[in-house]
Amino acid sequence: MVSRRAASALLVGRRAASALFVAVTLVGLASPASAQDFHVAPYVQDTTPSRAWILWETSSGEESAVAFGTSMSLGERAAGTTQPSVGAIRLHEVELTGLLPATRYFYRAETGSAMSEIAHFTTPPARDADTPFRIVAMSDMQIDRANPDVYRQVVHDGIIDFATTTFGPELDTALAFVLVPGDLVDDGRLYESWATEFFAPGAALMANVPFYPVLGNHENDSEHYYRYFHLPANGSVEHPDQWWAMDYANVRVIGLDSNLFLLVGEQADFFEGAVREACTDDTIDFVFVSLHHAHRSELWRTGETPLTSTVVERMNRFSTECGKPSVHFYGHTHGYSRGESRDASHLWVNVASAGGNIDYWGEYADQRDVAEVSVSQDEWGFVLVDVTPGTAPSFRVRRYSRGNELTPRDNALRDDITVRRFNELPSTPVPSMPRGRVRAECNTLAASGFVDSDGDLHGATHWQISERCDDFTRTTAEHYRGHENWYGGLDTQASDDLSDEPIDGLVAGRFYCWRVRYRDRALAWSAWSTPTAFLVDPAGVGVAESCSDPASLEMPVDLGPTPPPPPPPPPSAGCDCQLGASSRARQPHLVWLALALLGLAGGVRMRTRGQRMRRMRGQRMPRVRGQRNTRCSAARPW
Repeated sequence: MVSRRAASALLVGRRAASALFVAVTLVGLASPASAQDFHVAPYVQDTTPSRAWILWETSSGEESAVAFGTSMSLGERAAGTTQPSVGAIRLHEVELTGLLPATRYFYRAETGSAMSEIAHFTTPPARDADTPFRIVAMSDMQIDRANPDVYRQVVHDGIIDFATTTFGPELDTALAFVLVPGDLVDDGRLYESWATEFFAPGAALMANVPFYPVLGNHENDSEHYYRYFHLPANGSVEHPDQWWAMDYANVRVIGLDSNLFLLVGEQADFFEGAVREACTDDTIDFVFVSLHHAHRSELWRTGETPLTSTVVERMNRFSTECGKPSVHFYGHTHGYSRGESRDASHLWVNVASAGGNIDYWGEYADQRDVAEVSVSQDEWGFVLVDVTPGTAPSFRVRRYSRGNELTPRDNALRDDITVRRFNELPSTPVPSMPRGRVRAECNTLAASGFVDSDGDLHGATHWQISERCDDFTRTTAEHYRGHENWYGGLDTQASDDLSDEPIDGLVAGRFYCWRVRYRDRALAWSAWSTPTAFLVDPAGVGVAESCSDPASLEMPVDLGPTPPPPPPPPPSAGCDCQLGASSRARQPHLVWLALALLGLAGGVRMRTRGQRMRRMRGQRMPRVRGQRNTRCSAARPW
């Protein structure tokens, strides 16, 4: 385990290197013109029902003033602070206070002769207003030199066009805020890249809707990130914008820095406190976590980190113990994916890529199908999240795609899921076969049809086989199947109605016991079925020819002592280890600790455009039914 001192040393080292890089890079920059103009257009930050921040950057000038009001005539004025950027360039920051909830405010930024156009934003509603709202989540808009205009297209042709034509002409009422889980620019140490690659393409959206980013690896822990964003000041003492939390209506949003690789020290304490408070706060229905790195990735396995896995394990416990569904939004892998924890109402949503070059199917040799991931798409795009407070709280996650280099799309709806806090459980399934004495070839489990009192569709099925009817902690076989599994461009679950499941490896002459549970598409599980016993009869004497009509057999409840577990097989390079039988915590490998201290882990991309292998897009990799969620004992690399 890394100590707080070691984690702090790692941060200090990264920041020192960042400062040196910036100093060298900026030598020789030309002096700006004497008349002020906007280097970064005004943008709104950290809005609450009673205040907001306006930031902008000018070529020169010390004045930091904002004229604002509830109409285009403005009428009020606030002054703020100025800090040097590079040369004569100045960054300005003004806090607007005394604002009213759910109210539109117009504003104009002023620095000497530089006066911005009038823009407007709307303050959040009061916490008890029960007002529905909508957010955008997108990440990894870092520039791809081969496709440098993608981020601008995602913002203008994607988010702005879609929102204003679907929800009304005003962005500040269509969207509450934007979550950005990291990698805003290609190299955060390059000062000019912030203005040209991030702020300029997003200016039309940022002037009206606040952005809430977290650090990605491409920010390189640069001081420019901390200067440009004014985020909720409740996180790190050293850098308030490194991690943070805020409440918007009935949602708690937590932003974390996943570049530390292990959740330790001050950030771990902060995260735990924010989660515990959300559990006991009756006004909070859901928790959204934003962080950069993946827990499990199908397109780019190298990008997974133990810190995110720790966060997922904690959110699983939160959602189960507190009865409040949760989501973690992330990026790092350049493509969309959506998964769900098997044993908790917790979603995994990768909201990339909003600009970075795509991780295509077939590009990496270690791409693999993850049992708990339902959808993976190698495409650009953005995510919309609609939240409904009140007596029937829910949230809906939708993915809108801009396609990729091979298949362009124009805001195509590619994924859609709704989760409710209060959700009636599906009816408990009834096992039908096998039962009693059965022939060896009768190895398909089957149960009754799916029934859900509030009309949800069948989302997933979980099958377990044990050698004891009173103990399923050690299973002989365990399969988890979702109603869809978009992998390599194909839905490998398209023909599965989730009511039967073939099981291989049953031993003739041995007693088994099995059970099943059903999940609806809003993530609620039924109770487990009554355990059903059967004997695989090697001779088949007195056994009916039909597997659905087995011979009766008086089965004992206690099928004998549980046999000792077999010794684990040696690790195999070809073994597809996944989260299958359980969500047990995994201890990070010592190699990961070393890499974390060196700042080398977390999936550093070492490739050029010529190495991206997108020509392999057509080489699909469908999984043969029965291979999903195969369990093995080979140790994971961390």
